[in-house]
Amino acid sequence: MDALKIKIARLALWLTPQRYFTGLTLVCVALAPQMASAAWYDPILTFAREFKTGLIVLGGIAALCSMVYCGIGWLVSRMVGSMEIQFFDYLKTAGVIGVVGGSVALATWAYSLWGGTITS
Repeated sequence: MDALKIKIARLALWLTPQRYFTGLTLVCVALAPQMASAAWYDPILTFAREFKTGLIVLGGIAALCSMVYCGIGWLVSRMVGSMEIQFFDYLKTAGVIGVVGGSVALATWAYSLWGGTITS
């Protein structure tokens, strides 16, 4: 056990910050051509684009289902005569969907105004 402690102490004395950062720099320089090829993150970008498209599609499906559900509830409440769900409830649902979609569009526009790029 003492021999291990002595080896650790020798390594700690040998490994100065200058030697550590020199070794780290050598590793970075050795891996720079691989990082500069820029082909390694193409699958990540493709996945991100497809994921963004999937989120947009799922949001659209949820909005459409919400409108259909509210519309069916409105029609059923009219047929039954209870009038629990009225036309203004349907308009409120459409308004909420419009506000959410409009805020996303406004945020995208503002982001592009300040120099950001939105790619598809």
